[in-house]
Amino acid sequence: MSRTVEMEEAEEVLSRAMVATITGTRPQVSADDVAELLYSTFGFEEGDFTTHLHKPEDFLIIIGSRASKDRMNGDHYIRCSRFSLSLRPWCKLAHAGSGGFEYRVELELRGIPAHAWHLATAEHILGTGVWIERLHPQTRSRADLATFRLSGRAHDPADIRRAATLEIVEVTPGRTASSAPTVTTLMYPIAIALARSDVDRARAPSSHAARPDGAGDGRAAADGDVDAG
Repeated sequence: MSRTVEMEEAEEVLSRAMVATITGTRPQVSADDVAELLYSTFGFEEGDFTTHLHKPEDFLIIIGSRASKDRMNGDHYIRCSRFSLSLRPWCKLAHAGSGGFEYRVELELRGIPAHAWHLATAEHILGTGVWIERLHPQTRSRADLATFRLSGRAHDPADIRRAATLEIVEVTPGRTASSAPTVTTLMYPIAIALARSDVDRARAPSSHAARPDGAGDGRAAADGDVDAG
């Protein structure tokens, strides 16, 4: 999925966060227990931070201000009579792998109704198989409402489905204030054509670059499949 404004806002808040892991014999510890230890160790007051259950570490501690965060910056090992905690700054890279897309693709979607002519609709139809990089200028301007053209990235063009059904929920209010609304759906068949596929040679394994069927050679596909050359 693409980075969102919500992710950026969350990362800004989490830049003031610490993760805490119960160490040693790992007794049962509550968020309130952790808060009490932080109060006594760092001189915090109520409202300076919030404590949340978290995985794979045991707790996520969000500090309310940068000044308070600076008081406990870095890694810490703190303890009381019953348990001990290992603390370190939150980092989005801590449990993440690294990857990339092996192919650049150009797709053409036909059948999207005018009232659903949006990027979010194409993302919904294509699912996780394609990351949409940009829309064709005529798609973005709506000059051409017959074919929804886009460029994107994919792991394997063969995994991109060639047909889908777009189902849009319609909610009709009840006839009276006490009546439940009527929920129905409008269903639109969508055709998906792969117009072009190029191997991203910086990402693709050498076996992809030398596929015998010619996939990824950059030539336009006449029938929606990669040209076998």
